[in-house]
Amino acid sequence: MKSIAIVACCDTKYHEIRYMADFIRNAGHRPLVVDISTGPNVAFTADITREEVLREGGWEWADVHRLPKSEAIAAMSASVTRVVGRLQKEKIVDAALGMGGLQNTVVSSAAFRRLPIGFPKLIVSTIASGYRHFETVVGDRDITVVPSVVDFTGINPLSESILGNAAAAIIGMAERGNGEINTAGRNLIAATLMGITNDTVMRAMDALRALGKETISFHSTGMGGRVMEEMIRDGHIRAVMDLTLHEMTAEYFGGYGYSKGADNRLTAAAEMGVPMLVCPGGIDFACLRKDELFDDEEARGYVWHNADLTHTRLYEKEILDITGTIIRRVNASRGPVTVLLPLGGLRTLCQEGEPFHKPETIRRMDAMFRQGLKKEIRYVSSPYAFIDTAFADLIVQETLKLLEGV
Repeated sequence: MKSIAIVACCDTKYHEIRYMADFIRNAGHRPLVVDISTGPNVAFTADITREEVLREGGWEWADVHRLPKSEAIAAMSASVTRVVGRLQKEKIVDAALGMGGLQNTVVSSAAFRRLPIGFPKLIVSTIASGYRHFETVVGDRDITVVPSVVDFTGINPLSESILGNAAAAIIGMAERGNGEINTAGRNLIAATLMGITNDTVMRAMDALRALGKETISFHSTGMGGRVMEEMIRDGHIRAVMDLTLHEMTAEYFGGYGYSKGADNRLTAAAEMGVPMLVCPGGIDFACLRKDELFDDEEARGYVWHNADLTHTRLYEKEILDITGTIIRRVNASRGPVTVLLPLGGLRTLCQEGEPFHKPETIRRMDAMFRQGLKKEIRYVSSPYAFIDTAFADLIVQETLKLLEGV
C-alpha cells in the first residue's frame, strides 16, 4: 500500500479532495490530506490541518488569518514546503498530489519544487493552459501537470474524468515508477547543449560513452542550467562539460523567456571543486519571442528559429561583457578547469557569410581569456568552429585530461 499526500485547500476544493481521497482509497492506497487553505471556513477535515501546517513553519493560524492574502499565502507556502519535505524524508508518503486554481497551484508547487527529482509529484491546475508561464507550475522540477479544463466547483462528468485520470496517474507513479534518482557509485559527467550546439556535444558524449564514461545532458534554456547546478551541489556530478552558456545571455539582459532564472551558471562546480571543461558556446545571441524583441532588432539582425522565436544577434560589447563574467566565475574555481574557445564560431550559422560569423569579436574574446584567466586554468584556443567534428574530438581529449587523477 502506498501513501499519497493530497495538498489542497479544504475550504474551497473539498468536493475534489473528497473525490480524489476516495479514488486513492478504493485503489487500495492511503490518502493523506494536507490542508493549505487560508480562507475563513474549512469544510473538510484534513489529516494534517492548516493549523498544524502553519505551526510547523513557525506560524499560528490566529496571526496568519489576519494577514493580507498575499502574505498569508507566502506563510502557507513556506510552511507546507517544510511539511511535505518532512513527509518525504521520513518516508511517510510515496507521492504528492496537488490541485486547484492559482493559489493552490502556487502553494503546492512551492512545496513540490523542494522534493527530489524522481519523487512522484503531480498538480491538476486551472492555470496550466493558455499563455501562463510554465515556471509558475513546475519551476525546475519534474512535476507532472494536468490542465483541469473545468474549474473546481464540484464533481461533474468532465471533472470526474480528469481528476480520475490524474489520481490513476499518481497511483501508477507511486506503484511502478523508478522513484528518486540514485547516483551512488556512478561517476556522472554533466554536459550542456541546445539546438545550436547539439550535434557537436552529442558526438563528444557518444565518444565518451564508448570509452565507458556515463554522461547526462542538460538543455541550456533556464531550467536545465539550474538543475545541473543543483545536482552538482548535491554531489551527483563528478565532472562538467559546460559547453553551452546561452543562459548567461539571458542573465545579462535581466532574464527573458524560457531562459529566465539561470543566474548562477558556472558557480556550483567552482564552489564544489568539480573538474570543469568550459566553452562559451551560444553566448552570441538572444532567443526572443515576438513580444520580447529589442527596440533595435533590425539593426542587430536576427534569424527566425521557428514561427515564434528569433535568434537575435548581440553586439560585440555585450558578448565581451558576458565573457568577462565567465572569466570571473571560473577564476573562483577550487578544482581543475579547462577553457576551450572555438575561434571559428560559437554555434551553427557561424561560417563566413552567415548571420553569426563574428571572427573579430572572437579574437577579442581570445585576448580576454589569455589575459584574464588565472594561471592555474588550462586555456585552449582552437582554429575550429564549434560545429566542426574536430572540435568534438578536442572536447573528448580535454575531458579525459581533466579526469586524469580525479
